[in-house]
Amino acid sequence: MIVTVTDSGAGMDEEAVVRALLMFGRANSMVAAEDEGPGLGLPLAKSLVEAHGGVLEIESEPGAGTTVILRFPAERVIPENRPNCR
Repeated sequence: MIVTVTDSGAGMDEEAVVRALLMFGRANSMVAAEDEGPGLGLPLAKSLVEAHGGVLEIESEPGAGTTVILRFPAERVIPENRPNCR
């Protein structure tokens, strides 16, 4: 299963992507601290996806936004038509 999330924000260069994946990392030091979260979202998402055997990828370009791609292996996906599936 592949889940993608795309925004049309400021985007990031490769160095900023690396920083954004570090716990408490800030991708863009130019944005005021009160406009940002604590820098946990992407690292936590990456850890959760990897715990399920998946991969988190980031495609981003400064000025053009960012796409985060979550790839889960088939054995971690429950089919919709499975009995007793909630």
